[in-house]
Amino acid sequence: MADKRKLGMLAAILLFLITAGAAFFVVKSYLWSGNSEDLPAEPTSTAAAPTTGPQIQVGILLSDFSATGPHRQARPYGYQTQLRVVKSLRDPSIHLIPVIEPNTARKGQLPRLLAQNFPGESPIDATNLDEMRKLDVLSATSSGNLPENVINSITQRVREGMGFLERQPGYITPGYNAETNDLCGFTDGVFGWSPNSVECEVVGNHPLLGDLSGLTGKTINLIPNGTVGELKGIPLLRVKQMHQIMLVASNRTVSTGEYLYPLYISQLGKGRIVGIGFTQGKEVPEALDAANQGRFYIHCVQWLAGKPLN
Repeated sequence: MADKRKLGMLAAILLFLITAGAAFFVVKSYLWSGNSEDLPAEPTSTAAAPTTGPQIQVGILLSDFSATGPHRQARPYGYQTQLRVVKSLRDPSIHLIPVIEPNTARKGQLPRLLAQNFPGESPIDATNLDEMRKLDVLSATSSGNLPENVINSITQRVREGMGFLERQPGYITPGYNAETNDLCGFTDGVFGWSPNSVECEVVGNHPLLGDLSGLTGKTINLIPNGTVGELKGIPLLRVKQMHQIMLVASNRTVSTGEYLYPLYISQLGKGRIVGIGFTQGKEVPEALDAANQGRFYIHCVQWLAGKPLN
């Protein structure tokens, strides 16, 4: 009988120890979870979402001439504005490739920036048409100065069918001429800007407007910065009051039918063009970004490449 009582007590003690141990681990898991500052957080998965079909080959133009050449501010423009679209184009459906001017791969800051932003990628020579033909789309979002041979190469490739995401290429050097007007989608462009946010109205029906598409007359606020003139393409957003826009050319005034379009599309030969005309501050105006579910630039690239928007 005594032995049975001993065995019962031992069993009770064992059960208590097991219960206490389990409780300890529960409390430990709750108090010292990954959100605690005392222990490192559990790593989260950064694996990209799967994609179907071949990636869109997108060139990012990094122009030494634009970075170091003539400028309309206190210091040279550098490369950061040329790189700003990169973070918005990191997507499983897109393969980013740097595109540079001849003999600049080892010049100035470019080697470091190439290694940081395009590890393992060999840059494409912007004047080499065979290499440029590897691209489905070229992004040139801050290329105010471009050599003539680069402009010629881009023009030919767009005419052949390469998509072009542009923000006034060559508007400082060589300035607006026959080729740069074609690449910008205007008949006779001039650079215009406003230091302040102004009302811009929806004037088009197009997938790149996202949820704003077709809402003609609806206004959004943004800081315009881009080509002013008679558009040869299709406007999507338009500055509502052009008297708020300043032109850099003292011999030009805004004529009837000339506007600054913060967003428009055009065509050159077989190639589609998406023109951007908003400031270099916030990369995408909040309303436009929200209307595209945060994927505005990805949608631009997909449309330029003739792919479905997703």
